[in-house]
Amino acid sequence: MAVASSVRLRVILGEDSSQRVILRDGVPHSMSELLEEVQRQCNLPGSFRLQFRDPDFDHEFMNLTSPSDLQDKATVKVVFSPTTHVTLCQDGSPPPPYFGASHSTNFSPALSPSPSSSDTVILSTPPSTSGASSESSLESSSESASSLKSSQWPSVFDVPRFSYDSELKLQHANTAFKEGGTFLSPEPKLKSSILDGLAEEIVKYKLYPTDSDFEEVAKALIKKHPCLKEQGSVTGCSGWKVSLKYKLGNYRTKLRNVGCMEVTVNSLKHKLQGKSSPAYGVKKPRRAEVNYCPSFPSGETAESLERVRVNLLSEGKKNNNDQTLKVLMDKTFALRRHEVIHESPLITDFKTRWPALFRTKEVSAEFERITTVPLLTRFFSKLDLHSAKLLKVFAKRGGVQGRKIMQHVTAMAQSDYVEVKRESVLRALCLYLNEEPDDLIREYMVSKCVELFVKPTILLKKLLACLVFDDERPVLHPITVPQCWSSLSS
Repeated sequence: MAVASSVRLRVILGEDSSQRVILRDGVPHSMSELLEEVQRQCNLPGSFRLQFRDPDFDHEFMNLTSPSDLQDKATVKVVFSPTTHVTLCQDGSPPPPYFGASHSTNFSPALSPSPSSSDTVILSTPPSTSGASSESSLESSSESASSLKSSQWPSVFDVPRFSYDSELKLQHANTAFKEGGTFLSPEPKLKSSILDGLAEEIVKYKLYPTDSDFEEVAKALIKKHPCLKEQGSVTGCSGWKVSLKYKLGNYRTKLRNVGCMEVTVNSLKHKLQGKSSPAYGVKKPRRAEVNYCPSFPSGETAESLERVRVNLLSEGKKNNNDQTLKVLMDKTFALRRHEVIHESPLITDFKTRWPALFRTKEVSAEFERITTVPLLTRFFSKLDLHSAKLLKVFAKRGGVQGRKIMQHVTAMAQSDYVEVKRESVLRALCLYLNEEPDDLIREYMVSKCVELFVKPTILLKKLLACLVFDDERPVLHPITVPQCWSSLSS
């Protein structure tokens, strides 16, 4: 019986790292055995695939599908899966290989790096060609998301760094102010540089800042650069506040000329006839709206996105298709916002065009696209935060309604489960607002296969209420549905 000769492989593990692998019994008959042997000798974590130099394609690396393609002294490359975490040594090499009892080596444990000297990195590779359609969808989704704003107005405005010469002048002026209290009267060039830098930072969050936003930015400016404080001003920054307003107006004009849709929506050609005044019907984000009127994704037009919308109608009829729907809904987000802003459609018409939007997951996803805030997470966190004050409000209600409310309050006090507490508060709140809890919350038994549903007319036609608490006396103020969603995002 012939004894199989050993096969030596050169395994490339990284850009500057390779290792020799010896197959004592020759090339394995299956890919799984080959992968297992390479993983054992090279001590590789996670999943990976192998590539070899194919002589039929000028020795370019190709995916290895059969071990029979390998010969002695062949070169193979390890390609890790995108989610595989590999711990590399300080010099960028993989961890020391594992040698079995049949392998002898002069490797010294003293030369192996300690755990504290290693860094964890993620090795990402192009996905396999089998998921080409999914890959293109995810790429288009990431492109559409890149054009959106990622955060709301910051709680503390961070003044950006200005140009190098401007920062140098401000540094000297701040030093003179600390030493002798000398204020700086900025020259036009320096003032223009400061205003330009602030304007570019502001439009990252809002194109139409409020008066309080301008004042916050002006105060942040003189706090970071006290030499710019204005003498004779009550706040020390009134002049900067006015200058910022004019600068933002000029900056919006520049953006309108380059086609920024959030600004062009308010151009005179979009106004009604006879009411073509710049101040008439200005469409701008409401409270908590971050992505109000985003631009179309790169390379897309209204016509191409309309074709995607038609495709979305057929995809919505398939089962277990949530991921594809999410990708397509992300891609067509700008088209939906343009329809809402420009056409103000009826809910019935809008639901006919975008039925997938009215699914439970997509309602939360659309809310997060507009406000960058996760709906359910924020809602339940605010509900938990205000539960104690809600109980004080409920305790003041008497009569039959008060007794019904106390039944839910008692159930809340007797349970340790947060879900039960939340349900009890919501039911009690419905009773407090003279609503029927069963219209909003429905119990069902899985064994009876009873469908769980919520009447949409409650959310579409009825007014909700938002709790506004005062330290002395908690009160309730009724507001409309959009205002309620805005309050959840703040």
